[in-house]
Amino acid sequence: MSDWPSVHQRVVDLFAKGWERPDPHAWDDLLADDAEFVQPLLRSGRGSAVWHEEARRLLALAPDLRGDVVEWAGREDVVFVDLRLSATVGGKPLTFRSLDKLRINPDGRVLRREAFFDPLPVALTLLRRPAGWRRLARFLGRW
Repeated sequence: MSDWPSVHQRVVDLFAKGWERPDPHAWDDLLADDAEFVQPLLRSGRGSAVWHEEARRLLALAPDLRGDVVEWAGREDVVFVDLRLSATVGGKPLTFRSLDKLRINPDGRVLRREAFFDPLPVALTLLRRPAGWRRLARFLGRW
């Protein structure tokens, strides 16, 4: 039987650490090799290569992207994380919240990440910033 509270804390600590200085490999200690990803505005898929590519795309769009854990809750093999994301896009700040549902194994590896947020306000904000259109076009072109 796992010590789930300790596992949850480790998962949240690694998740938060990755968002302090995002890099495609910032979460390698957290993600299972065959983890599944379901996320708005990014490609869904399975495997660390999918995450690495999508993180690269996201950081090319918003190089100063950071995330702060607002709060979290865990129950056995599921951890919910309320995440506040912020970046500068087109010379102006962009901030939004995501609720991430992380399915984990007893060793604290993420088997599945589902991110929940309404992508429409984010997309509309990006479209209203002509200074960021070049990066947005590259972001969308790799989809």
